[in-house]
Amino acid sequence: MKIKTWVIGGIVYLVMVVAGYSVVTGENPLNSGEMNHGDHEGQQEEQDHGEHSNDEVDHSEHGSSSESQVQTDVTYKEGRLIVSLEDDEGNVPQLEENHEKLMHLIVVSTNLEDYVHLHPEIDENNMYLSEVTLEPGYYKAFVDISPKDKKYRVEENELSVGDLEENEAHLTPTSYTQDVAEKKVTLEASGLSTDETSVLSFDLHGEIPLPYLGALGHVVILNESADEFIHVHPTSETETTFETHFDTPGMYKVWAEFNFEDEGVVVFPYVIEVN
Repeated sequence: MKIKTWVIGGIVYLVMVVAGYSVVTGENPLNSGEMNHGDHEGQQEEQDHGEHSNDEVDHSEHGSSSESQVQTDVTYKEGRLIVSLEDDEGNVPQLEENHEKLMHLIVVSTNLEDYVHLHPEIDENNMYLSEVTLEPGYYKAFVDISPKDKKYRVEENELSVGDLEENEAHLTPTSYTQDVAEKKVTLEASGLSTDETSVLSFDLHGEIPLPYLGALGHVVILNESADEFIHVHPTSETETTFETHFDTPGMYKVWAEFNFEDEGVVVFPYVIEVN
């Protein structure tokens, strides 16, 4: 009888402990292991789904630049550059503003000595026009735009002005400190390899650039044959540091544009070598 009484008392005590735990925590301790296991599976599933989504975004962004749905044509006549656009449906595409302009037109001579950055305006015939004087020679023009709902890849447009023979570029590395219009800017480059992210930082030697087209500066880069085009902007709103990636090794021409209060926009040219 004593043993039976002791067993009954132990059972009552256990029930009281379980009931007290449930009141305090709101959980059933007998099912806590199953709940933790379910939570773990849910967290793992959510983590796996997030990683998969990032992969899809990266892949989509990479694919969007590999095929262009908009074609460009650039001509030069009587001191005027004329740009026409046509999408894959035979229409003139709508453009979205990109750094305060609908279109950035970069024109360089084939020897990479001459460089102009223009912003053509659309006319009543849906042509983009810009007034500029080009010396006789051969040029390549790059139309940097953001068509609405269309994929676009910047490609070269060849221009011939006059009868001067074509002069190819033969680049050699330059000094990383350039003096232009009484302004000094020093380039500090790192990661100049196809295996790394390349960082281009510019020291303006105490000068503070004014915002220019929505950024502290603009950098345009072309390879020696002028068929690889890169246009990048600062990585932040407070520093003149730019990041990019080079697909192929070789010599590259860099044009860095900064806006000074007393001189306006000044272009600083450099030549770098990528391994």
